[in-house]
Amino acid sequence: MNEFVSFWIGTGKELQPMKIVVSQIYIEAGVTYPFSHIFQKWLSDELTKRVQPSPAFVGVYSEVSKLICRMSAKSTITEPSIRGPTVFKRVKDVEFTIFLPHDGHPPKGLDDLRRPLKLLLESIVAVLQSLGLDASQVVKDSPDLIEHIISNPAMISVT
Repeated sequence: MNEFVSFWIGTGKELQPMKIVVSQIYIEAGVTYPFSHIFQKWLSDELTKRVQPSPAFVGVYSEVSKLICRMSAKSTITEPSIRGPTVFKRVKDVEFTIFLPHDGHPPKGLDDLRRPLKLLLESIVAVLQSLGLDASQVVKDSPDLIEHIISNPAMISVT
């Protein structure tokens, strides 16, 4: 978890660190990307390290402790589609679903995963910016994040 402490603007109340969670849910048969649960945890941790709550985010979502980005895919789109936010006040989550384009065929190699990863990170940046969060570190580090994922076999599920 992030090792920072923020404060609500002008109230002096401690704000809990915000966790960014990346997960996957696929709704179209055979249209998936082979990213593992290790990928999900690693990317979640890396994004959490790079993004802190902003005054704009706290002003709207003061009680939120998790920002969830659910990755999915569709064969009928050519550009990413972002749905959300859905706010779950009881569990203090804000959730977005990011649908990535997919050609309906499994990737032929690791290089076929670069574009979906790039589109995923660009979409996460768009989500962060729409919430008034500073995504500049994610933008800056995106090429390195993609290279780490592609070069680490544990990030890819082989079936």
